[in-house]
Amino acid sequence: MRALLFLLLLAAAMPSSAQRTFDVTIADSTYHMKQYWFVLYTKGDGPALDSLTAATLQAEHLAHQDAQGKRGLIVMAGPFGKNESGWRGLLLYDCDTREEVEEQLLKDPFVKAGRLKYEVHPWWGSIGTRLP
Repeated sequence: MRALLFLLLLAAAMPSSAQRTFDVTIADSTYHMKQYWFVLYTKGDGPALDSLTAATLQAEHLAHQDAQGKRGLIVMAGPFGKNESGWRGLLLYDCDTREEVEEQLLKDPFVKAGRLKYEVHPWWGSIGTRLP
């Protein structure tokens, strides 16, 4: 397990122009690793919205994410429960570059309105991993 952790840390240090996949064998198991992009949505500092505007933006936000999911750009997404950290949601993107991810994020209606901010980080996962 230490070897896998070491290789993941090494992969995270690779420049963004590096390949997005690699294989690692530990004992008798081979893992096919791929770089994804982890996005953390946080509370924005935009103005408060009236309920009608908020509902409209929420519908547009969800439609925007749904369209990206159908195109295979977002492979996982979901909101956080109430928290004091200002975390609002997470997304996992399957894109080649950070710029591709940010291009999509800047089209999000809540980001445009200043209600959401975001952080983008490279993340390595084993190809084919599924949630139960």
